[in-house]
Amino acid sequence: MEDSMSAHRSTRKHRSNQQSRLSALLERRDQLGADWAERVSHGLQGVGELTEELMVTEWALTEGWPHLSEAWLIQWVQADARKLHDPDSNDRTDCRYCTQARQQASA
Repeated sequence: MEDSMSAHRSTRKHRSNQQSRLSALLERRDQLGADWAERVSHGLQGVGELTEELMVTEWALTEGWPHLSEAWLIQWVQADARKLHDPDSNDRTDCRYCTQARQQASA
């Protein structure tokens, strides 16, 4: 009985660790996608490095959770495309570069 409880705790701990890793990777992927879209939209340098980081993070996610990869890939492309914008419109509240430009213009 003690071995059974130990195995159950071990399985629970493994699932918890796996869930924490998934959350961290998804959060990292979301931030990298936002950074990538901002840099592309504003014509800033560093897009290549961010693309590489995105690929590595996405690879880790699809390797760890292959059954979700097809849905994720579509969602990631759509989310990143929605974040692309015309910086001259200056209407994005979720873009740090647009926010800085608005603050400088109003100062």
